[in-house]
Amino acid sequence: MKRKYTCVLVDDDRMSLKILEILVAKTPFLEVIGVFDNPVDAFRMLSEVKVDILFLDVEMPEMSGLELLDSLADQPQIIMTTSKDTYAVPAFDYEVADFLLKPIENYSRFLKAVRKAKSNLEKTGDLGRQDKSKQIFIKIDSLLLSFQLKDILYIEAFGDYIKIYTEEKMYVAHAKLRTVEETLPKNAFARIHRSFIVRLDKIENIDPSNLEVRKKVIPISNSYRSNLLAKINTLSN
Repeated sequence: MKRKYTCVLVDDDRMSLKILEILVAKTPFLEVIGVFDNPVDAFRMLSEVKVDILFLDVEMPEMSGLELLDSLADQPQIIMTTSKDTYAVPAFDYEVADFLLKPIENYSRFLKAVRKAKSNLEKTGDLGRQDKSKQIFIKIDSLLLSFQLKDILYIEAFGDYIKIYTEEKMYVAHAKLRTVEETLPKNAFARIHRSFIVRLDKIENIDPSNLEVRKKVIPISNSYRSNLLAKINTLSN
């Protein structure tokens, strides 16, 4: 399964928001995680959650789109949306990925913009942004909870859920193990079984069929063993 890029939509015009939602839904590599009709609420989310692409209107009450960008410490890829092309020059001063004029009715033009944003993410290495920031956000109940990657011991499949084991606590989240595997940095984690992913630097010992993490014995499948051994440093005869 290919990774989806997370999107947040911000526009004070509800019809424009609806059009954007429809266009994003038609695009298989995009996923909406936030829709806001005012920039203040959007700022609260963007201050706490890493986002790949931000669709942002320019003219809004309380705070303009450009003012919102000024307030963000970590800027996603930006696709500006507005009914006035006079904002194009100042928008590009913010290094936005693209600029769409409303009403956005041409899907091919929309797709060109998001492909440009996607390409920028890949060129700058944001495909592994969770590894850079050393954290990952996982939805627990209705809350996106931040996990420091260094604190994760191992992750276990549990039906349609996963169990995330840290030094202090075990968490249950509604997610597929394969989806989480694709998000985690491959140099720090390894899938060792259809039901388990482990953090490599937490492994205490390995025998032909199992390994141990904090006194927990975890099975190793034959199909994953060679990949695991390729990732760890070994000294043996």
